[in-house]
Amino acid sequence: MSSPVRMLAARTSLVSAATLASRVFGFVRDAATAAILGAGPVADALTAALSLPLLARRLLAEGAFNLAFIPALVRAERGGPRAARRLAGATLIVLAGVLLGLALVAALFMPQLIRVLAPGFLPDGDRATVAILCGRVAVLYLPLAGLAAIYGGVANTAQRVLVAALAPLAANLTVLAVIAVLLARDLVASDVAALAIAAATVAAGFSQWFLMMGAARGCPAAPTLSPGQGGCVEPASLPWRAAFGVLRAASPALLFAGLSQFRIIIAAAFASGSEGAVAALNYAQRLMDLPLGLVGASAGAVLVPLLARHAAGTGDGGPRAAAGALLTALAFALPAAVGLAVLAHPIVVVLFQRGAFDTQDSALTANLLAVLALALPAQGLERILSATAATFGLVRGAERIALGSLGLCVLSAALGGHLVGPVGAAGAVAVSAFASLAVFVVLLARHGALAIDRRMVGAAIGLLASALAMGAVVGIADAHWAGWTGAPAQALRLAALVGLGVGVYGGLGLGFKRWIGRGKR
Repeated sequence: MSSPVRMLAARTSLVSAATLASRVFGFVRDAATAAILGAGPVADALTAALSLPLLARRLLAEGAFNLAFIPALVRAERGGPRAARRLAGATLIVLAGVLLGLALVAALFMPQLIRVLAPGFLPDGDRATVAILCGRVAVLYLPLAGLAAIYGGVANTAQRVLVAALAPLAANLTVLAVIAVLLARDLVASDVAALAIAAATVAAGFSQWFLMMGAARGCPAAPTLSPGQGGCVEPASLPWRAAFGVLRAASPALLFAGLSQFRIIIAAAFASGSEGAVAALNYAQRLMDLPLGLVGASAGAVLVPLLARHAAGTGDGGPRAAAGALLTALAFALPAAVGLAVLAHPIVVVLFQRGAFDTQDSALTANLLAVLALALPAQGLERILSATAATFGLVRGAERIALGSLGLCVLSAALGGHLVGPVGAAGAVAVSAFASLAVFVVLLARHGALAIDRRMVGAAIGLLASALAMGAVVGIADAHWAGWTGAPAQALRLAALVGLGVGVYGGLGLGFKRWIGRGKR
């Protein structure tokens, strides 16, 4: 293996390890938050207050902004380090300024914003009061996320990936430290605990920013506003038009990256009339984030380079590569969705049921998780198709599809929430995602960006059959295996059921693959 390949493999391994550690501590953070607040009115209030910071973290701190910023920075480097530094400085000022303005406006109009995000909260009730207070603190995270995104992009451009990848882990540890203090002082299910976690979110933003600045320190493109230093940006001569161009170029990536979070915000708004539903939806969505994130990462790391080479005329099979990526994503997303739906209750019990999070909270969260799991395959494939559309220059069409799907989500959540309650509002996520998926397939096939043949359709049917069979076996085993008491025993039982599912799905999948292979001959 050549030295550059070894270096790339080493860096990829480091980033993967840091990302996995961040995900693990993210689950620990969510479990600790559930233990302190449960899924009651205080948790509802905090979840509504954190809607914008969580969205900002999804869009900026997790790398979606870099899809536009890093290519622009690389192009600017052709004009020398000073040109790249000036672009980074201008983009930093513009992005942080826009986010600071949004944060100030949101803080000023937080009562009205909470009415939009959670119309089911009584205007003068405790949930609304706590949400307004926590929201005015938490929105300060927005400009910090922008600052971290710029310095992180500079560090990643210079291939300083490890420290930047550790920033989300540092943020999770910051929040966990505050939660540990709250537990030590027995501040459970209290307004003080909610306000402290909101403030910890802002502190986590500072920790991310400082780590990203450390990672970018010494990079030729790293901006600084300190006078007397050679790297100091000069506001009068900065390329403001190019900076605004970066923001515009990033908007499709930000829209696609935030689709799942936008849908949850919409569903939570129409479920907010039921106490505990907003928090339960948030906990359920957090369990969905891991498989969705893995599908998105595969699209960015494997599919996009293949499609980019095809679009540039240096590679073959772009449309078939997209179809193959869909099949690969299905092979992972289908069993994950079925498993989350069938084992929703034991998963929630093992991960969350402790402290203030009681059996009723577990039942509500499990029901919502089972419904959200239905949307997992569609949302996973949607990420593949949005990346394909962007690579083939179909950005405007993809944007219209995404915006249309959010409009459909609003209508479906309003109807479902009215008829069925929180479960109906959560079902709107699946309705919106599958409608978006269908239109995406038509758009890409019409423009020759996606090639699906009978063999792939047959393989997809086989994967679905294998996943459903796995779900049936695991569901029967779960129903006939009496629940064990005690956290260790419950965790062991869940691990055994998951192992059974993996074995059944793997065996059926392997047999189906061999059967397909014989059919080819």
